[in-house]
Amino acid sequence: MNYNQIGEVTATFQTSGTVNVGDLVAMAENSTVETAAANDEVIGVCVSKNGSYVGVQLKGGTTLACSDSTLTVGYHQLKAASGNSIALATEGAYHLVVSVDTGAKTAMVIL
Repeated sequence: MNYNQIGEVTATFQTSGTVNVGDLVAMAENSTVETAAANDEVIGVCVSKNGSYVGVQLKGGTTLACSDSTLTVGYHQLKAASGNSIALATEGAYHLVVSVDTGAKTAMVIL
């Protein structure tokens, strides 16, 4: 089963620093995103880049790197972790985790 791009919503933001396609992103300031650092609240994933502007997938299904071996399916608060991956959080937005592949260290998430 694949849930990539189901219900996808993408918005354009300016960048603060270097943001590349595939990076998890967090808000930096007004209308500006940056690559999410460990413990940042993830707002989405960079899906396109044009100069200092990026397209960020804010909603919909996507496969993300997962560094947290305790992550399970269901609604969870998620944060950025090292290595451009996600991990469980104790605050922030809830996201639906529909599958976890511990061998591949990935999770299918509906943002």
